[in-house]
Amino acid sequence: MSIAFPTKSMIALLVIGTVDLITTAVLHSKGMIVELNPLMRGFINQSEWLFAFVKGMTIGIAWGTMVWYAQTNRDFVNKACTWGSIAYLTVWTTWFFGAR
Repeated sequence: MSIAFPTKSMIALLVIGTVDLITTAVLHSKGMIVELNPLMRGFINQSEWLFAFVKGMTIGIAWGTMVWYAQTNRDFVNKACTWGSIAYLTVWTTWFFGAR
């Protein structure tokens, strides 16, 4: 893998976060969903662009932190991203189907 993406699981986690950002902003702008995450609800209720900026910043900070830490403990970053992806998909799926 490359320096910017030291593990495949890191790519998966970042893709999941980015897809979540885009789908949430688009569906919210069309009035099809409400943001269930109480930390992000205030941002998206003000503006989908503000939400996208804040969420994008968190994804960017997470990416930078993982790249930095992978230099000393790549195995940990791989495991953390794998479990993070599983947790992210579990929470998103639970909220998505539970809100219907």
